[in-house]
Amino acid sequence: MSTNLMIYILSFTIISSTAFCMGFVDVTDQTGVTGIGISNGIAFIDYDNDGKLDLYVSSDPNDILYHNNGDGTYKDVTDALGISFVGDGVGVVFGDYNNDGYLDLYVPVNDGPDVFFQNEGGKLFRDVTKNVRIDNPTRARSAAFADFDKDGFIDVYVVNENSPNIFYRNVNGRFFEDVTQIMNVAHSGPGRCCIWGDYDNDGDPDLFVTNKEATNVLFRNDGSGFKDVTKISGLGEAGDGTGAVFADYDNDGYLDLCFGGNGRVFLYHNNHDGTFLDVTDNAGLSISGERCSPTFGDYDNDGDLDLYLAVWKGISVLYENNGDGTFTDVTDDAGMGALGNSWSAISGDYNNDGAMDIYTSFTTRLNVLYENIGNTNNWIKVKVVGSMSNRDAIGTRLKLTINGTTQIREVTAGNGYGSQDSPIIHFGIGENTKANMLEVTWASGISIKLKDIQSNSLIVLEENLSAVETPCVKYPLSNYKKTLPDRSCLQNIYPNPFNPETWIPYQLAQLSDVEILIYDSTGRLVKTLRLGIKNAGYYTSKVNAVYWDGTNENGETVSSGVYFCQLKTNNGIDIKKMILKK
Repeated sequence: MSTNLMIYILSFTIISSTAFCMGFVDVTDQTGVTGIGISNGIAFIDYDNDGKLDLYVSSDPNDILYHNNGDGTYKDVTDALGISFVGDGVGVVFGDYNNDGYLDLYVPVNDGPDVFFQNEGGKLFRDVTKNVRIDNPTRARSAAFADFDKDGFIDVYVVNENSPNIFYRNVNGRFFEDVTQIMNVAHSGPGRCCIWGDYDNDGDPDLFVTNKEATNVLFRNDGSGFKDVTKISGLGEAGDGTGAVFADYDNDGYLDLCFGGNGRVFLYHNNHDGTFLDVTDNAGLSISGERCSPTFGDYDNDGDLDLYLAVWKGISVLYENNGDGTFTDVTDDAGMGALGNSWSAISGDYNNDGAMDIYTSFTTRLNVLYENIGNTNNWIKVKVVGSMSNRDAIGTRLKLTINGTTQIREVTAGNGYGSQDSPIIHFGIGENTKANMLEVTWASGISIKLKDIQSNSLIVLEENLSAVETPCVKYPLSNYKKTLPDRSCLQNIYPNPFNPETWIPYQLAQLSDVEILIYDSTGRLVKTLRLGIKNAGYYTSKVNAVYWDGTNENGETVSSGVYFCQLKTNNGIDIKKMILKK
């Protein structure tokens, strides 16, 4: 049995409860995250990989990066980490563009050129805007990452107000190229925000763009490009949008769509046939201000997604999901209801207690961090890591099943109004003490299933090539120790068939001099890949598996056909077949 898919489980104990299902307290002052000046886009992220949610605030006059100290407080580390630029940030999105394991930073700027910072090991952010060929000097509003072509590198869509939007394709983690026209996503707005989500369940991310005083746009990803399906999807009448989010509020397995409008909020139900239906009134949703930005989270851990609306020129609202397609306003009972010009809101468990907290930004007053005081309901949190897919696992779909009811989530980078919810996936499971099944499908198509997931646990899942055909084993984080392989052999080559490249994973039972020999169907040696001395262990991720680009010793591309890969080590050989299809 393989232990190559790395799974960690960390258990927690619930120590608080309350009679009411949802309750929050304002902990802004004691945590130190009030913000300064005019605050706009915000993000819950873990920039230094210490397991705690840090906080970024885009604002005028200066953006702020807050480090989570792990004791209920935050520290401003903006200057210490080198984040500085001309202009005021209006949005924010984090994503690991070069797959080095650390979140990089894209800042849409209101009155200056956009800025791209590379994260140097969680210790410094370096301005690499020119190096990665980002060039957007206009009035940006927001941006969102997604791996639209599933090549393992995240791309970014940028929304502008006074000029056409820009779609940048990531070229092998080295730089970005403008593919706006080629991909048919050119749009002049004037734009406000963009979000990604696989609304039609075909395995690739689709794009929704909201506009100022203009019709919003839905672009369907058809693989080779995008198609404007706004009218045929039923979204053509809704315009003048602000913040937006995809979420499955009714647990039917399809992503629904919520966004702010002129003096109202919109909730569109996914009809499972490529169309949406406006159910806002039937759901009982409304606002008293000019516009709003939504964030979803299961704040009471009862198994369905609740909704918080950050309201501009009004009172922000918390809605509890009743589980029957309707919502109830519980703002007052939950101890919330901030008044002012709220730009956006995000959800995340900042103190790792299993209850989703809410942070909301304002342009006319200090920001607010609402700590969820929790209840006795149980929960499961999941962090997914990519290897064949992008390192952030953006685009990964998760399905959690409990007693016949299924909840779905997608890993995203960019939602609300130029903001970003926590990348840690959160499921509420009510009084249940375990989930029957968790199915995780990465963008690469690699999928795993885990049974009997215990409640009040954080599970870390790392995508692995061998998970395609090999069962996986889970270990508690508290006593996890990865055992060494009992034999040296090849794992499942992926992709296979392939064109023009593939990765060859393997495992070693002992220290060995390693070679990979590739033969054609006649037995002729095509290429030798000398790896040198390797320690015992697993070499099964995109980072450390053997890469073959489909060329021979002379660098010439080989023809289609059947090839054989031989692993040669000090204690034996192993052979697997692979197919190159052009």
